[in-house]
Amino acid sequence: MLQRARTALPLTKIRERAFEGAFFSVVLIAMAGWVYFITLLMVKLFLWFLG
Repeated sequence: MLQRARTALPLTKIRERAFEGAFFSVVLIAMAGWVYFITLLMVKLFLWFLG
């Protein structure tokens, strides 16, 4: 039983890190989308002021 618990431990660490990595990548994509959206609005506002 102790042997089974030792072999399951690395798998749980891998699963936790994979979940954290997936969550981190989704957050990065969402942040990049917001930065793109806000930058696009600022450029449109700047062009509107010039025009």
